[in-house]
Amino acid sequence: MNITESVHPEYLSQLMEWQKYRLIMSSGDDFLRQYVRKFSVREDDTDFANRVAVTPVPAFAYAAILDIQNAIFQRLTDIIRYGGSTQYHAIITGQHGGVDLLGSTMNYYIGNEILPELLFMGKVGIYIDMPEFNQNTTLYDTQTYHPYCYTFKTEQIRNWRLARYGEIMEFDMLLLEERILTYDSLYALPEKDQIRYRLLIRDPESNTIWVRFYNQKGEQVDQNGQPTQNPIQLNITRIPFILLELRNSLLKNIANHQIALTNLESSDIGYALKSNFPFYIEQETKTRSPHLKTFENEEGKEQEIEVGGMVGRTYPPGANPPMFINPPSEPLTASMEKQKQLKDDIRVLVNLSLSTTQSRYASAESKSMDERGLESGLSFIGLLLEHSERLFASLYAEYEGSSNVAQIQYPERYALKSDLERLNEAKNYLEIINQIPSRTAKIELSKIIASKILDTKIAQETLNQILHEIDTSPYVSSDPEKIHADLEHGLVSNETASQASGYLEGEVKKAEIDHAKRIKRIQDAQSPGSRGVDDLEINAQAAKEEKTESQNSDIQEDSKKAVRGKE
Repeated sequence: MNITESVHPEYLSQLMEWQKYRLIMSSGDDFLRQYVRKFSVREDDTDFANRVAVTPVPAFAYAAILDIQNAIFQRLTDIIRYGGSTQYHAIITGQHGGVDLLGSTMNYYIGNEILPELLFMGKVGIYIDMPEFNQNTTLYDTQTYHPYCYTFKTEQIRNWRLARYGEIMEFDMLLLEERILTYDSLYALPEKDQIRYRLLIRDPESNTIWVRFYNQKGEQVDQNGQPTQNPIQLNITRIPFILLELRNSLLKNIANHQIALTNLESSDIGYALKSNFPFYIEQETKTRSPHLKTFENEEGKEQEIEVGGMVGRTYPPGANPPMFINPPSEPLTASMEKQKQLKDDIRVLVNLSLSTTQSRYASAESKSMDERGLESGLSFIGLLLEHSERLFASLYAEYEGSSNVAQIQYPERYALKSDLERLNEAKNYLEIINQIPSRTAKIELSKIIASKILDTKIAQETLNQILHEIDTSPYVSSDPEKIHADLEHGLVSNETASQASGYLEGEVKKAEIDHAKRIKRIQDAQSPGSRGVDDLEINAQAAKEEKTESQNSDIQEDSKKAVRGKE
């Protein structure tokens, strides 16, 4: 059998879906040409081509998944990497050619190469390669001679075989399809690309990895395309390929929604464009106007009708006047309502797909809350990316011949909601927290508020410390207005009010000293016995009460309100 015809059974069963997902991911003219349909025999080929030419791609499925991609991508800066060689840390920060010899950092490569393929297609592969040394390689050149990676899309992973090695299943054989450039002999510029097949075989007895290359005819060639029968041996014990795979693409439940939405929008655009030209109608009568011009056609003589805003028409007595009519707008309105429903369904279904990406590992409690399910789905994808990067670090160390493998730790929590949405939710909890008499309920609501605002912004250890501080706090509110009101009404001590406001221990005593000094300054600035030192009043409202009593008409002789300045 020709090696180029070898494909895995799963490959054949999913190829059609992959092609659909790929076109939706590109959201270009190829998608329109493939999926915009002609639904009426009254539309000829020219009208259909004109309609497709002005049809936009309503990429709502693409946008829904892009939100998920951005939610993960924005947290890549919080990845912790430690251990490993000095060169490893140099290349993951983009030095010496970066992780792909194109200057990419690890975060950039994961976010722009791996993550989109994983979410849209549900599957992607990373191949870790190593440049070959030759006799002319200097010690300085070896700085850029390091393991690097490149991406294999799901359609390029043609066939594979797994075998158990120890406690895990690893690739035993792997067939990959790759595109290589050929160069012209005159200027050494790229001329065309060709398909080449890479077959990797693992010898289970010696743990040796052999690589063979084949051209499109199935003939074995070397890396330069020349015929050969000799395989290439890799200086590692595992096939250097990392496979990232979700249960399904996130497009699985929304791909057809995108196609239906595109056809509806295309039909609406065609309908709306043609509706700009109203129809001219005229009641048919036996009487014809003698003033109309005549012209010859296949059926004989016909009268020419000139229509327009500056042209009048005569019509027989008793007949309805000629008029222009517009096509009805009800079909367009109904179609727009259906499009709105499809857009809403896309958001709901993509969130459902995200919630079920980790259904094998989710507990019943995590499935009971939609938001937590979405965050669990994001966390599962993050866990998959973390696992793949750890494999990369392990293969990198094996290429180096080192046992110093870098350690990678991804964030544990992710969030789809924006900061503003989470802040608004926290405000809603704050409005009810003081209305609940239960101390435990207030503590739990405080923890929810802290989690919503800070969960994806700080390290998990710091968040745990904050939640512990809330649990062990002697007070349940830090609202400054409420604390001030309770203090004025004598419901709380100065010490507790100070602690609840977040001040350090001992601030109350310092404040009392400063307060006494302020009173003395006021006394020194005023004559003895004069009123005006509010801090010395037993009742701070004494002056107001004295004035109110003096103006009370019930205790006046003439029953008139005493007002200064009036006789």
